[in-house]
Amino acid sequence: MDVWDDGGEQAHPARATGGVMLPTKRARIARAAAASPRHDPEPHDPAAQGLRIDVRRPARNLSTAAEQVPVKEYGGAVVKLEQVLAEAPFQAAKVIPALEMAVPEESRETQGEGQDWGKSRHLPLLRWLMIAGTSVGGVIVAAMATQELMLAPKPKPPASHLEVVEESKVVEILGFELDGPSEATARSLLAAYAKATTPEEVAPLIRDAARLTPRLSQDWQPWHAPADWLPARSAEWQISADGGKPHGRLSGRRPDFTPYRVYFVREGEALRVDWEASEGLSSVAFATLERGVGTGGIIRAYVAAENFYSQAFPESEYHSYKLLAPDRELVIWGYLKLDSPAAPALLKVFESAARDETAPADLPITLRLIPPPKGAQKNQWLIGEMLHIDWVSP
Repeated sequence: MDVWDDGGEQAHPARATGGVMLPTKRARIARAAAASPRHDPEPHDPAAQGLRIDVRRPARNLSTAAEQVPVKEYGGAVVKLEQVLAEAPFQAAKVIPALEMAVPEESRETQGEGQDWGKSRHLPLLRWLMIAGTSVGGVIVAAMATQELMLAPKPKPPASHLEVVEESKVVEILGFELDGPSEATARSLLAAYAKATTPEEVAPLIRDAARLTPRLSQDWQPWHAPADWLPARSAEWQISADGGKPHGRLSGRRPDFTPYRVYFVREGEALRVDWEASEGLSSVAFATLERGVGTGGIIRAYVAAENFYSQAFPESEYHSYKLLAPDRELVIWGYLKLDSPAAPALLKVFESAARDETAPADLPITLRLIPPPKGAQKNQWLIGEMLHIDWVSP
């Protein structure tokens, strides 16, 4: 039950301090009315005052503030509540600026899409060129190293047991050595031979000069070497005793760059050029043999084993060989009977060459040819004898 009197139409007294007094309780108002009707209590009498609401506020223009105070009506009586001042935006006493966090530079491997998305990772052009050049150089070096490893001879696996190696027979080559005075003498002799301009200048330098002097005038050809010409250092010096005659050989190129193979033999104490072996001379010309003219003769040729047979030379009775001229321009065919004494010797030579990976496909051999049987072609001849291996006569 509300015990507060609404006060009717009486004005609520206000204090000078700005407070507002509410009406007194009904009991008190009733007793006062009984004693004296329409008697207002003294505004300043504390006993006659009701509940007072005192709002403290900063000093300001009351008349202006009173106009802005919202009005609330309680039971017909108007009560003006003081408007709360609008608070200003909060402002800290001191603003601490945000510190920038130092982010350590991360390597490309730790960069992620979330934190590095949108960042440019393009390297400068110069850096790209340096990286590309280094990569290409590395590839080239790797390729060269790989090629060297591929070309290097593969070591043989160690034998699981001891091998008995037969002692090889070393053929003593009298008057010749791989590295010694014989090579120097041969080079000086070859220089004099190349610079000679007449057969008379050549005769003292060759082997069997007395026998070959008539042929020199017919078959010798000058080299036309300049006065200061010498065999190149790259000219290969080899020694051999094949055919029963120790000899040395220089291989290189003439002043006109055509190849040469010059043989040297000992005649007494002096070193001489084997002119017949060096020029590959035969007793009959290859052109004559190719035409099928004559009865054959002694030839110096490059010989290679072949499988070319015919009705006149069946495989069941002959071995087939290709015979090339010393200049390798002309070819004839030679056949050796299986029951000939020369057959096993010549077969052994080619079997040995087949085991030697460095041996050429054809070998210089001196042969004696004889007429072929009937039915043979013009360039087919019968091998009557193998005189010696290589072109140096014993």
